[in-house]
Amino acid sequence: MNGSALDLDDKARLLGGATSWRTHAVEAAGLPAVKMSDGPNGVRGEAESDGMVPGVVVPVGIALGATWDPDLLGRIGDLLGREAVRKRAHVLLGPTVNLHRTPIGGRVFECYSEDPELTARLAVPYVRAVQAHDVAVTVKHFVANDTEVERGTVDVRVAEAPLRELYLRPFEATVIEADAWGIMSAYNRLDGEHCAHHHRLLSEILRDEWGFDGFVVSDWDGAHDTVGAISGGLTVAMPGPETIFGEPLAEAVRDGQASEADVDARVAEVIRLIERTRAVERPADGPQLSVDDPDERELCLTAAAASITLLANDGAALPLAEQSRIAVIGPNAAHTRMMGGGSSSLRPLPHRSIAQAIDDRFGGRVVAHALGADTEKMCPPIDEEQLRRADGSPGLDLSFFAAPDTSGPVAATGVTDSSRHLVVGGTPEMFGRGQFGVTMTGSFIPTVSGRHVFGASIAGKGRVTVGDTVVLDDPARELPRGDWVFGFGCAEQFATVDLVAGEPVPIRVATSGVRGMAALTLGVRAPRDVELIDEAVAAAAAADVAVVVVGTSDEWETEGVDRTTLALPGDQDELVRRVAEVASRTVVVLNCGGPVLTPWADQVDAVLWASFAGQETGPAVAAVLAGDRDPGGRLPITWPVRLEDCPAWPHYAPVDGVQTYGEGHMIGYRGHDASGVAPRFAFGHGGSYGSSRWSDASLVREVIAVGEDAEVAVTVESTGDRPVTDVVQVYREEDAAGRPPKALVGFAKAVTEPGRTATVTVRIPAAALRRWDDELDGWTTDVGTHRLLVAASATDVRHTVELTVSG
Repeated sequence: MNGSALDLDDKARLLGGATSWRTHAVEAAGLPAVKMSDGPNGVRGEAESDGMVPGVVVPVGIALGATWDPDLLGRIGDLLGREAVRKRAHVLLGPTVNLHRTPIGGRVFECYSEDPELTARLAVPYVRAVQAHDVAVTVKHFVANDTEVERGTVDVRVAEAPLRELYLRPFEATVIEADAWGIMSAYNRLDGEHCAHHHRLLSEILRDEWGFDGFVVSDWDGAHDTVGAISGGLTVAMPGPETIFGEPLAEAVRDGQASEADVDARVAEVIRLIERTRAVERPADGPQLSVDDPDERELCLTAAAASITLLANDGAALPLAEQSRIAVIGPNAAHTRMMGGGSSSLRPLPHRSIAQAIDDRFGGRVVAHALGADTEKMCPPIDEEQLRRADGSPGLDLSFFAAPDTSGPVAATGVTDSSRHLVVGGTPEMFGRGQFGVTMTGSFIPTVSGRHVFGASIAGKGRVTVGDTVVLDDPARELPRGDWVFGFGCAEQFATVDLVAGEPVPIRVATSGVRGMAALTLGVRAPRDVELIDEAVAAAAAADVAVVVVGTSDEWETEGVDRTTLALPGDQDELVRRVAEVASRTVVVLNCGGPVLTPWADQVDAVLWASFAGQETGPAVAAVLAGDRDPGGRLPITWPVRLEDCPAWPHYAPVDGVQTYGEGHMIGYRGHDASGVAPRFAFGHGGSYGSSRWSDASLVREVIAVGEDAEVAVTVESTGDRPVTDVVQVYREEDAAGRPPKALVGFAKAVTEPGRTATVTVRIPAAALRRWDDELDGWTTDVGTHRLLVAASATDVRHTVELTVSG
């Protein structure tokens, strides 16, 4: 299979998307379409919203980062490779290996950690395992896409040493060690040039230095210049049907602005992708399968429990005593969040909330449930059972129009089971990249009488009505933009309507769409006759232990917008304080992606961070609370006392479109070490229900040559009556000006049974001992003595050893 038979138009077309998720096929040359699917915490498949086939949801990136377990990441990658085959996808758009430069980044939940070595060690087995199923990955987002603020235009400026040692390091590892077949370029600019056009990144570093022979795909609509992209090294511009490649690329070659040799090089990469993914034998067309396998559920449960992190456990409050009466409190108990928002979200298989799983595990010992607080950022979408289509069945009717004002004949129809609907590709592709219209119509049946607050947002121009009441009217798209749908949706508009329980009211939501995308939502807040915190306090007072499940959601932590605070949304902090005042024991479960502030931490008995741990979040939390499973997680990100303590915070906001990484190397624990500002919970921190004693730390070889790996061995003795989980972390100490005081160079996770002793060996890759030398414009490894710190976290150093590196 080669491109010699292709004419220029075919070659140019091959490099541009045909649809939202597929490349062009050139059937005459035997070249099929390549199908891509969003990930990386599942495989969504090709359809959107209600047409989406349910799939396995594994823990999000930060939760996998909390496992500190490369072997487990390999098993997760293997599962996702199988899922991609079921969804008939050739390419999985992940993993996300950007770093947690700040804790408020909208996609912090999607990335593994704040540390490049931890991220690299986890990403490598994930990539290998996915690709073992002939499914390509696209390691993303290359590079420095560490904020959602102005993400499509912001110009990142970062010095060469931190760029190489921190931000490029995980990409380098996946290319060199795992032979990644794909890279996704970032939306942002780097040093003035869009990453999708960046010759130095895509050609000089990626291909020439690292030997990459795969394909580079743009983030969706992230490529802007035909000549710059093809000369810079972009392989495929997505999405289709109209891109900067295709016809514009062929014209640029004919006009002498672009080189056909560059086109040929990129075509060869697409053909190599087709061969690697066996796209001829495994065509994209055909049914997408939803498989609910018990063994895969068990793996997801294992991964979720391995990510749950015990932040505090005063007086052995956990696991819960066998006879204790339990009050389950908090908004995330019944409305548990398993994943964040944006392109990584998908339709899950059947799952249980934390409240349901606690009920199932503890049975009659659960004496009360209470919501405690409202946390929705927008009016919550209407439950399906309160929606009726024109024929009386549950849901709403969708109608698509060629005209953006929804006039004229209906071109296509559909159904949705939610009043919040996002369309990307599918039916609207019949309208090409131009505008179209869509309506969502039906009836809402209230369950209580009184004043209902409706909130609406659309990502176009349109109108929303409930009965005779206009909730939103924006015929010219003049309303200010809000946070919804990556910032494309308008600010939520509100209206209050008096309704009678059981009496239907018609609803109509109309909006324009463009380029195959439309988004529309109508939510409602029904009247309540109870004070939520008072109800929760009463429930806590009647129990032996209050399990308070608080957190965020896919509205607060989502692609497209950063958080503006680390505080828990709504009245959740007040809820925890009030419950702790009356409860005999208070256990807080944090169901959030990134860090949050915990001003009440000293008032409660135990704190668990459950993250967004995938479809088995609920059962995993219940199992950990009961002591059926050990909380296996360790923090992959520093939790500060306040946002202002974060080392990169002074350099967070772009100035005139430029974001300067003025903190240099000092992100996360590196910066806390340098400033001396103590975190609330340190990088690498986490407890176990077991206990252990570490001793006899030593080097397997005390002297190594430049370019060789090192190994540190530690004796771990289990001293309690339960198995103990330990993560032995090794940091290299540095004292040079401008360098971080220490940096993680290796780690190993171990579970030791009661009364047993084990030797835990930590491998330190030679690459982790390098540093970037600006004067040499290259890597160097310092010859001499390296002081290595053996630690249980970035602030809990237990032993030191000295390694000699000879030249």
